Amino acid sequence: MRTVINKESILKRIHFFCVASLAGLMCAAAPQSAQADENLLGYTIGAETLPQGKSEAYFWVTDDQGKRRGSYLAQQFRAEAEYGITNSLSGSVYLSGYRHSYDCGDVGCAGPLAAPEITGSRHSAQFSGVAFELKKMLASPYKDDLGVALYGEVRYDTVDAMTGEKGRGWGLETKLILQKPALDGQLQWLTNLELEAETWRTDAGGGTEVALAPRLRTGVSYRFVPNWFVGLEGWVDVEVLRPADGSWTFDHWDAFAGPSIHYGGKRWWATFTWAEQLRGSNEAEGNRAGLHLADHAKRELRLKVGYNF
Repeated sequence: MRTVINKESILKRIHFFCVASLAGLMCAAAPQSAQADENLLGYTIGAETLPQGKSEAYFWVTDDQGKRRGSYLAQQFRAEAEYGITNSLSGSVYLSGYRHSYDCGDVGCAGPLAAPEITGSRHSAQFSGVAFELKKMLASPYKDDLGVALYGEVRYDTVDAMTGEKGRGWGLETKLILQKPALDGQLQWLTNLELEAETWRTDAGGGTEVALAPRLRTGVSYRFVPNWFVGLEGWVDVEVLRPADGSWTFDHWDAFAGPSIHYGGKRWWATFTWAEQLRGSNEAEGNRAGLHLADHAKRELRLKVGYNF
């Protein structure tokens, strides 16, 4: 079935993100450099932590667009507070929510026609859950040449990210973070080696499914004028799944890449990223190479704004 694309809706959403991004960037009018731990890229994070006693507030919006069939739009909202426990250890807590607006009908927005995924319609915004994070810097990217950090996150969610269905799920995410500066800090290379484990049980009944996903992210960010950076990042994601009524099996793989723009001022910073799915296992065609559009979308837009205090 041919995908139904609402061009006017997509143009309005792109316009919203551009305006929001510019607004966030222009709020940072001061020319000084931002504090440590500003996010130069949208998805790949750096090794630095906040100084002891310093705090930072973040707000994220991630927009997913494009499924295999039907009309599908979704946004994730995240509000986060981070605190520097020591000069090399920071902790965070964040709240998350979702907005879903889709019309997938009986044929579903993804999956084969014989076994559709993401069916029906939903137009709602819901609070989802809470998460706690710790980040430990083992080596500074500036004092030790190569920055190294460890990251851990525990979260609890009550909304399915893809469908908006209610349920209960726990997540555990770990990261090995590498950061290599060059050209006196004008160029930054960032890499994250990640391992994520999740459980999910719907309120509609049934057992608990478990997913395990290793992931590699890497990217570069270049300061082309004072306080302004342009970046490029990409990642490869693989997921294995143990359904509630089955055994472990391969679920999907996918690869994303895209550009970003970042502004860092004395207190404010903002990053806007556009990521396209380049390749993935086609869930509608027996996992042959194509695009994976059940767990992910064709493209993601992300705006992140941070404030140091």
